[in-house]
Amino acid sequence: MKDNTSLERLLSYILITGVLASLILSFLGLVLYYLENKLRLEISFSDQSILLLDRFFSQAIQINSHTFLSISILIILFTPYIRVITSMIYFMKIKDYKYVFLTFTVFSILTIMFLNY
Repeated sequence: MKDNTSLERLLSYILITGVLASLILSFLGLVLYYLENKLRLEISFSDQSILLLDRFFSQAIQINSHTFLSISILIILFTPYIRVITSMIYFMKIKDYKYVFLTFTVFSILTIMFLNY
């Protein structure tokens, strides 16, 4: 296998960026939620969840705490997916077909999990 320090560096940047973006959006969402509810921190688990994709896009244009929290969750969920896609493209580029097959297998499993969720 060829030297893949550039891949490791790129994957670490993707991970750091995903985690930091999710952390910042989660913090902003919690602060907004706290302010929207008149300083009363009470989280209800009713049918108002906008993580359902059919409702997410229609409600994402509203800037509120649920939007920030939902986007932060989506970012942290898709960070590994983006890392696998990046790895697969890298291994295709260097023509390491054994690792292309392995990362494609992981990509397929993640895709099936996301589609069935």
